[in-house]
Amino acid sequence: MKKLILIIVLLSSSYIFAKDYSLSVGKLPLYSINKNKGILIDILKKMSKEYNGGKFVIEVYPFERSINNVRVGKSDFHFPTIGKNIWQKENDKYEKKLNKEGLMRSTCSLLKTHFALYTNKKHPIDIHNLERYRIETDAGHTIFFHKGVQGSTCLECSLKKLEAGRIDGFIFASREIDTIIKKDKLKNIIRHKFKIFGSKFILPFNKKGKKLDKIICNTIEKMIKDGSLKRVAKPYTSYFQKVYGSLYIPTLRDINH
Repeated sequence: MKKLILIIVLLSSSYIFAKDYSLSVGKLPLYSINKNKGILIDILKKMSKEYNGGKFVIEVYPFERSINNVRVGKSDFHFPTIGKNIWQKENDKYEKKLNKEGLMRSTCSLLKTHFALYTNKKHPIDIHNLERYRIETDAGHTIFFHKGVQGSTCLECSLKKLEAGRIDGFIFASREIDTIIKKDKLKNIIRHKFKIFGSKFILPFNKKGKKLDKIICNTIEKMIKDGSLKRVAKPYTSYFQKVYGSLYIPTLRDINH
C-alpha cells in the first residue's frame, strides 16, 4: 500500500511540475504546411516527445506573424530562423536587431540548411566578388549578406528575372529554389555552393528564454545521441545527402567544437 501511495505521489508531482511550451512555426511549403503536416512538423513532434518536462504545443502561422507571436508573448518560441553558428550563440547584425525587440536566437540548431547562389549559365560571374553584381534574396534575409544584395518578395519572380538575365544572381535555401526551378522548367540557371547556416529557434530575450534555450539544446543533444534526430529527419536529409553528400543535421562534433 505504501509503495502504491509513493508511486501516485511521484506521478502527481511529475504532472504538477510538467511544463508545456507553445511553439509557433512559420508556414512553409513542404516543410510546415499546417500543425499536422510537413517535414519540419514531424521532426518537431519527435522533439516534443523527447522533451521529458512536458510537451511542445505546435501551431503554424504565416512566417512574420509566427515570429511576432513570440515578440508579443502569445507563443513561447518560434521555428525556424537561420544563424551562422551551428552550436554557438549569435552576435551578428540580425541578433542585435532581435535583442532590441526583446528576442534572441537559440544557441543550438535543430538542422542545417544550405543557402546556394544561383546564376545564369550564359552570364558567368566572379562568385568571390559578388558586390559587383545585381544579386537578390528573399526580403527577410538581406541582413545576412553583403550590403548590395536586394530583397525580393517573390522568389519565383526573381528566378524568372535571373533566367532572363535581368539580374546576375539569387541567394536562397537551395531545396526550395531547386523545387521552383524544376516546376517552372527554368533551363538557364545553375547552382553554386555558397553558405551553410544552422536552423535555429527564436526565443524571448530574458530569463525564460535562457531557460528554454537550455531545454531545447538538451533535447536536441539527446536526439543526436540516441539517433532519433537522424531517423526522423530522413525526409529532410535525403535531399542534402544527394546534392551535397552530407546529412545536414548537427552532430556531436558540432556540439564539442
